[in-house]
Amino acid sequence: MASEEILHKTLRNADGKPFAKYKGITNFFTTEAFELLVDEVQNDRAGHSRMRVRVPMWRAGFPEDTWSTPVRRMALADLIARRFWESARTYARSPIPKTDGGIVYIPRPGQEILERGSVTVTEHYVEASFTADLPSSGGKVNALAAEELIFGRIGRIVAESLMYRAYKPAKLYNHIHTADNAEFIRSMLPEMGLVAFVATGAVLPRRDDDLAPLTDAVPFDCDECLKVTMAVPHGEPVTGLGIREGFTVLAGCSRAGKSVLLDAILAGVHDHIPGDGREYVVSVSDASYIMSEAGRPADAVDVSSFLPGEESTRVESPSVPSPMSELVAISEAVEMGSRLILVDEEYSNPCIIRRGFLAEDDDLIPLSELGRSMGEAGVSIVMVSGDRCAAELADRVLRVEGYHVSEASVEPRRSDRVYTRPNTRYPVSKNMVFEKGRKEVSTSAQGVRTVEIGEYRVSVPVSGLFDTAQTRAVADAIVVAKELMDGSRSMEEVCRLAVDAVMAYDPENGGSMHRAHPRPMDLAAVLNRHPQMLCIQKR
Repeated sequence: MASEEILHKTLRNADGKPFAKYKGITNFFTTEAFELLVDEVQNDRAGHSRMRVRVPMWRAGFPEDTWSTPVRRMALADLIARRFWESARTYARSPIPKTDGGIVYIPRPGQEILERGSVTVTEHYVEASFTADLPSSGGKVNALAAEELIFGRIGRIVAESLMYRAYKPAKLYNHIHTADNAEFIRSMLPEMGLVAFVATGAVLPRRDDDLAPLTDAVPFDCDECLKVTMAVPHGEPVTGLGIREGFTVLAGCSRAGKSVLLDAILAGVHDHIPGDGREYVVSVSDASYIMSEAGRPADAVDVSSFLPGEESTRVESPSVPSPMSELVAISEAVEMGSRLILVDEEYSNPCIIRRGFLAEDDDLIPLSELGRSMGEAGVSIVMVSGDRCAAELADRVLRVEGYHVSEASVEPRRSDRVYTRPNTRYPVSKNMVFEKGRKEVSTSAQGVRTVEIGEYRVSVPVSGLFDTAQTRAVADAIVVAKELMDGSRSMEEVCRLAVDAVMAYDPENGGSMHRAHPRPMDLAAVLNRHPQMLCIQKR
């Protein structure tokens, strides 16, 4: 640990010298206002230096009730990350003329409240990880600009984001209490026999950029007979639609809000910031959205409940047709522990929804005929469909009209089809090529729902990934999973261990600041779509 004076001296001794002299500040410095940990200095002015700022909790001043539970700690860290990003954007430019660099960067948080690698909150300290482009003039060290960056702009960012006094208590507690309430609702769903909850007054439609609620949107509501009330820990009880376990069909005319409601239920696997409109749209954490993905690969997937026969216990193909892609995705989701399957007829093959005239002689058993049995097996279904056959086979039918939900009366009929859970698969990575160019192992995020593994790009069009930082975590988790996939562990175990490993606090790992917590099943969704994926089943 070095003093602030040593940092000043090191910078001034390097002033005007080649950029590489910045390497001398790789150290742990204590300043009057904060601790600065310079983990890695960039090689030249085109790179980025990895740094951390740490403030002891006694100085940061956040009350214990803001970080006393895992949920509150996550929400507080999420709020700090947002404020840090805002302040870094405010102080983006160096005031020193004729200076290159000086940018401070932290990933921009989205609408979801997530566990983020960029900010760590413990009972002892608050810490933010970020990158900074050390300033230079003509490719040489600029000590004056570097001191201004560290003690000026970074100091102001710390004062505006890592200190309790910088926040309005009402806003800070609202952020934390919103996450606390949402997690409480999520924990109550199984006890109440529900798989999702949609609060009355919620704003479900999104703007085109998905970053905010649509202006002047119609608030969500439902009939009194469908309402349940949640006595949340903070504030007044929250009332809304409770979607019960089992097979539910969402019906209604075109543009009535059915698909938007289904999208919101998927988004409900994560908590949302105050003002998002979906703060109290809460789903079981393992919900999965299924759609047609004609041409995707499959390996050793058991779909025998939908397609009876010995061959269907182990579907293997580099390119499966549209109906099979959905059956495969359902089995993969159930294998990962999903308790809720979401299906929209607009994005599904018709024969998955019902047995139609083009498939009368087909052996495929549609999802609607297995819906009730799946519910009894612990896998609920919410299906957007206008099909009468599906409605008759459902446990309940909800009519959606202008974001208002009412219960529809349909003459029910039973199906004698019985659902059985798919066989467990054990992944093996020996066939997967992770090389790209000179890199022996190369994985990266290429957008929110696309991951590059070696030379292959794998897209997961519908998943619980909503933030690029989650996708980066998935890309990094694949590297860990590579070593775990030896045929001895199930897909669920591999993905759970890999996600836990990449999200563990590791200050020496430069990628941690770019990560946000993904679900293990979203890692599995990427692995399952890799064309070289190999799985085995054990009898």
